[in-house]
Amino acid sequence: MVWGLFPADPQLGEDKYYIFRKGTYKVGRKGCDVIINKDKGVSRIHAEIVVDAMVSLDHLQNKSSNVSSKVRIRDCSKYGTFINKNLGSKEKVHEFPNRETTLKDSDLISFGTGNATYKFCFVPLVFFVHCPTLFQENQLLQDKISSIGACITHNWSLECTHVLVDQSMALTENVIDAVVAKKPVILYNWIEFVAEKNICTEIPSCSSYAPSLMLEGVSVKVGEPESRDNFLRGYTFLLESTQKYKFKDRLQLLLEVVGAKVLSVEGFSSSSQGLGDEESNHVVHVIPAGLADKFKVSHNLSSLSTVNEMKLICAAFSGQLDPSIIISPSVLVSSSCSTDETVVAESDAETETATSVHTSADVHIIEAPKHESKIEFYHRSCCCWIRDWPHRLLHGQK
Repeated sequence: MVWGLFPADPQLGEDKYYIFRKGTYKVGRKGCDVIINKDKGVSRIHAEIVVDAMVSLDHLQNKSSNVSSKVRIRDCSKYGTFINKNLGSKEKVHEFPNRETTLKDSDLISFGTGNATYKFCFVPLVFFVHCPTLFQENQLLQDKISSIGACITHNWSLECTHVLVDQSMALTENVIDAVVAKKPVILYNWIEFVAEKNICTEIPSCSSYAPSLMLEGVSVKVGEPESRDNFLRGYTFLLESTQKYKFKDRLQLLLEVVGAKVLSVEGFSSSSQGLGDEESNHVVHVIPAGLADKFKVSHNLSSLSTVNEMKLICAAFSGQLDPSIIISPSVLVSSSCSTDETVVAESDAETETATSVHTSADVHIIEAPKHESKIEFYHRSCCCWIRDWPHRLLHGQK
């Protein structure tokens, strides 16, 4: 864990502070590690917070335990520094021996006349190590984690704050669980970056330490939790039985956490499900990856777009949707003079054009018996196919 010093009243506009390393940190109005401007009774150098060691508490340990914080506060001021423990009476720091006392988790510290009050508390850093073997071989990394008071675990739980991975590791169920829980998935060298800090007004960003993981031989760039928030809002994905998908019911949880709506294909009907017009345009059937080549779409779903399960998971992890992964449904194009029917993608049907002799008609030549050739065209205004002699069309006759 790291230690935090947070304003008791956030509306005062004072900064939060995070302490990442042992040392002595000055508190005051100017030129200090912790700057306080809201109380005129705060001296230029008002107090010192002395961190003798960074304590690594087991993430399952009760926070109310009597484990020493190894942190002291020393009063250097004229108007005093006060500690309010458990909402009880205030204790004057300057009345303790050497004008200092030990701080504990959840202590309230007031500087000066009392307008500047901060809560001293521990901020847990619990790293779930995705590859224990690799971690055990890296003694330097273990030392860095200990230096900031963080702890590690090889078992995923919601109490984990970060997931540590190596570049190009396999994307597993545990990683999906972490993304669903909106936990950062980061490379090991983020720890080295944090360990170089002393005191900051925020937890250092993980954005430059996002990994690329492997899914079925494809590299997947992992985006930050903020980039994934609701980026698939407006899409409704239809799922087959969860057992048909690689990650089972985790697929639905993943899609929901990025803002999508998820429905079962069983009994699906756009009217009965109450989808609005806008959402109906974004209903997509998710095809299980293992069945993609032999999967048969039922008749009532044939008019919907489809997407491969693996490509959709890649999009959810990266926070970016490539429109090309969504395959438009096929449409039936038939000719009035033939029993042959051609199936083309809807997007292709919209872009194909034929030779035209009129601004409102698509025309193509139909082979006829010798000495006879008629033209068949689709009249958009009439919404029907028309077959006629060329000279009548060229002269605008109907």
